[in-house]
Amino acid sequence: MYNIHKLIADFALKLQRAQKDELERIKQHYDTSKEEEVKLLDKPEQFLYELSQIPNFAERARCIIFQSVFSEGITAVHRKVDIIHHVSKQLLDMTSVKDVLGLILAFGNYMNGGNRTRGQADGFGLEILPKLKDVRSRDTGISLVDYVMIYYLRHFDKEAGTDKSVFPLPEPQDFFQASQVKFEDLIKDLRKLKRDLEGK
Repeated sequence: MYNIHKLIADFALKLQRAQKDELERIKQHYDTSKEEEVKLLDKPEQFLYELSQIPNFAERARCIIFQSVFSEGITAVHRKVDIIHHVSKQLLDMTSVKDVLGLILAFGNYMNGGNRTRGQADGFGLEILPKLKDVRSRDTGISLVDYVMIYYLRHFDKEAGTDKSVFPLPEPQDFFQASQVKFEDLIKDLRKLKRDLEGK
């Protein structure tokens, strides 16, 4: 939701800045005219004059704008950090993630069994994970991803086939959101917030 105070302050500040010459003429008109003549001014001119009567208006408006923008900026950064933290914690803490990765390693070693250098791997690079869907069996055409999940459900998930069965990995939507966070952008956002806070 857009902050109405920020909207008004931003509008008033821009209006006051853009109309400095006109404001001087309006002030002069107020100072030199009778009360009946002052009432003849249009609403925008009266509004500008009223703004000019607020002590330190520009500073106050900038403060309102800063509070709103800073709060929005902190919230945006906080959301990005939260999603990274949430997915990272799940990847580290969920036993099922370790089980699935262990199965991928075991099946990879089995498939590369005839190769001494690749058939006894202690681990694998994460860059191979997207390629698993392209590895298919000759007879059934099932992908390695499907096979890993079927094996996991049969041998690891005691609740398989019931409504208590839980997806063994973090939610795909969480993965997607975490993948959209660029650390360079996060650092830029934090530096900008720091500069704004210091008034630079």
